Amino acid sequence: MRAGSPTLRTARDATTRFIQQIAALPSRAAQLWQRLQPSHFPIAYKLALTITLVISAGMSLLGMVVVDNQTRLLRQQMAQFGQALISQMAETVKEPLLAGDALTLRLAAGGMMRHDGVRGAVIYSDDLAPIASAGLTPPATQLQQLLQQSTDSAAIAAVEWQSQERGNTSGVIAFFTPIVVRELITGYVLLTFDHSQLSQAQRDTLRAVTTATLLMVLLGAVAAILLGQRLSRPINDLMDASLQISRGNYSFRFAERRNDELGTLMQAFNTMSDGLLRKEQVEQVFSRYVSPKVAREVLSDLAQVQLGGQHVEASVLFADIAGFTALSERLTPQEISTLLNDYFGVIAEAAQAYQGHVDKYMGDCAMLVFGVPEPDAEHTLNAVCCAVLIQRLIGELNRQRETSGQIPLHFHVSCNSGMMLAGNMGSHDRMDYTVVGDAVNLASRLSTVAEADQIIISKVMYNLPILAGKLISREHDTIRLRGKQQPVATVEVLDLAEPLRSQLEQHYHHILRQPQRRHTA
Repeated sequence: MRAGSPTLRTARDATTRFIQQIAALPSRAAQLWQRLQPSHFPIAYKLALTITLVISAGMSLLGMVVVDNQTRLLRQQMAQFGQALISQMAETVKEPLLAGDALTLRLAAGGMMRHDGVRGAVIYSDDLAPIASAGLTPPATQLQQLLQQSTDSAAIAAVEWQSQERGNTSGVIAFFTPIVVRELITGYVLLTFDHSQLSQAQRDTLRAVTTATLLMVLLGAVAAILLGQRLSRPINDLMDASLQISRGNYSFRFAERRNDELGTLMQAFNTMSDGLLRKEQVEQVFSRYVSPKVAREVLSDLAQVQLGGQHVEASVLFADIAGFTALSERLTPQEISTLLNDYFGVIAEAAQAYQGHVDKYMGDCAMLVFGVPEPDAEHTLNAVCCAVLIQRLIGELNRQRETSGQIPLHFHVSCNSGMMLAGNMGSHDRMDYTVVGDAVNLASRLSTVAEADQIIISKVMYNLPILAGKLISREHDTIRLRGKQQPVATVEVLDLAEPLRSQLEQHYHHILRQPQRRHTA
């Protein structure tokens, strides 16, 4: 058959469009993926989409192969049938053609019309003059094409065209062969066959393949979604577990046991959760032995945990119990422990309210630091405000204890600011993050000259610009301290000026409302 025939072009055009649609699937999938990319796209649907695309591509390629093979098989069968029939006709009309028996030739042409699919039969003379014809005859252009193809006396030519009959267009195919007698061409025979059966068979095959492809794609998509959901379920569980861990729920564990890679990952996740829970517990316990600020500073960079420090401008506060030695002789160790915990708990909350922290407890004395390890430009003011708040809270706690018949405690408090060394002090096996220096020593000694319920600071600290006009105070003694050549002038802090006073009241009432304080109120 000729490659440029209209019917063949139509079939190839349909096949080309089908291939183009299949080839466009990846680009369409990519466009869909781009639209879905900004939002959350579950992995189950990704798996389903991938499997569906693979099934679609596979079924499309299979359909193309089936359609192509079916078309070639039908064309081959039609060609064989047409060639056999026209060869038989050529042998039959040899003698009548030589004898000039026009009646027999017309009967032969009409007899060919009884074969299924034959739409025309023509017998030509050697100069292509029609001798006998029945049914459809080809146009002159197609006849010339057939004559050009039939250059060999044994050749059978074929050509396709679109026939117009009664306003209907249909595809036909014509077979053309010469009538040869003793190597001489005495005439020609032409048979025209209906090509619509081939086209219909192609359409039916294409329709069946398309239906099967869509059905397989649909079934594959459903199966892929179910399979994707099943495969992604443990991944979703891992994602939920990650969210739990990110929210601080380190007690989350996988109860499911699997013998695949996901099972190994789940077991590793459980091990990681155990480690994180253990780490959190260690941090919580560690922050109880040292200040939470110091704990965060140390844990933030474990590689820097070494002896040494740096000079910083900071403030310290000492709160010492007045008459504790005599008091301890009257109480049992358990009673002393409970008593100290109540008062030191209040002092720790006061330090936290003013960005300070408890550096250490030394028997009946608490040492508070402001300005380290986190820098604080107002550490001096915060230290004095904290001292006033401590005395206010202790006074309230004493009133509550006296109401219930318990022994009250009184503190003498001192503050000082200045340059000091802050860092890890001690040995490589046992170290403590603290502050040392002359300013610290002066604050400690000032606490020894303060009376019960007093707050004593140095005159140098009182004259700092940040405290100007913010304290209600009075002059205290000028004292001589061991190791100091010059006497030290001191000031007693009585209260805070506004608006610091109002801020202190807010902290005061907030601390008293804490759950651990309600049972004593």
